[in-house]
Amino acid sequence: MRLASRSPEGLPELDINRFVLKHGRMPFLSDPVPPWHYRGWLLFQVQMADNHPGATGRWDHYLRTLEAGHLLDEPIPQVQFAATPSPAGVKMLQKCVDLLAYRESHWSAFESLVQWLAWGLAVSRRTPQLEEASSEALYCSFNFEQLLLEPHDYLGHLLSERRGKGWNPHAYYPTPHAVCELMAQITFDKSDSSERVQNGSDDPRLQLIGEPAAGTGRMLLHASNFSYRLYGMDIDPLAVTICLCNGAFYAPWLAFPFPDSVLGNGSHPEEERPDKAA
Repeated sequence: MRLASRSPEGLPELDINRFVLKHGRMPFLSDPVPPWHYRGWLLFQVQMADNHPGATGRWDHYLRTLEAGHLLDEPIPQVQFAATPSPAGVKMLQKCVDLLAYRESHWSAFESLVQWLAWGLAVSRRTPQLEEASSEALYCSFNFEQLLLEPHDYLGHLLSERRGKGWNPHAYYPTPHAVCELMAQITFDKSDSSERVQNGSDDPRLQLIGEPAAGTGRMLLHASNFSYRLYGMDIDPLAVTICLCNGAFYAPWLAFPFPDSVLGNGSHPEEERPDKAA
């Protein structure tokens, strides 16, 4: 999967894939070009960390499916999202926000952190507008291990805290993880799904799930335990960016949908949407 080619302005981007193929490693701080200049640099680290015994193994599952060119004869790896975020994970992210807030508001600092993560996870082509010193400080402070080992919508949690303090133009109120889990289980009847697979009928993993008010993607994250075909929309661009970051962390097929050739359904979610404002 190619992560970088050309920027929207037509200027060539630094290609993290070429660097890894040439050097057999990720960029170091001591290299002429530091890691954060490569779009997708953090995504490579997330993929490698997915081999941790305590991780979900979803990136391995996703990449093996892409390589096979068809759905594998194995269930979707399950992710259990914690009802409350890990204090260590929240503290780490808050430290990253504080690093950027010394010359701007905490709100704009949080937005800058989200854009920095989105660039590193290859879910955005918007280059972060940060000073080199700030990017280096984030690079040295951000540690996604806690986020991967204790899954939760951490960025959505921080977003709701900030918008709960008086400024909430898009009426963002995240649904608790426990409610999202219950709704996903109600939507997907496990017993019926198992019978359909055994009988060779519709594969529940191909059920199209749409979220018209996706927010930071909590509903879609829980639905990712059952389906590969997920899409959503939201009026808030920041929430959509966080949703894509959450997909890169916990549900690769949410951030990087499988091509139709892999799904074998001959259709694309865009074709089935009543409108195209996804």
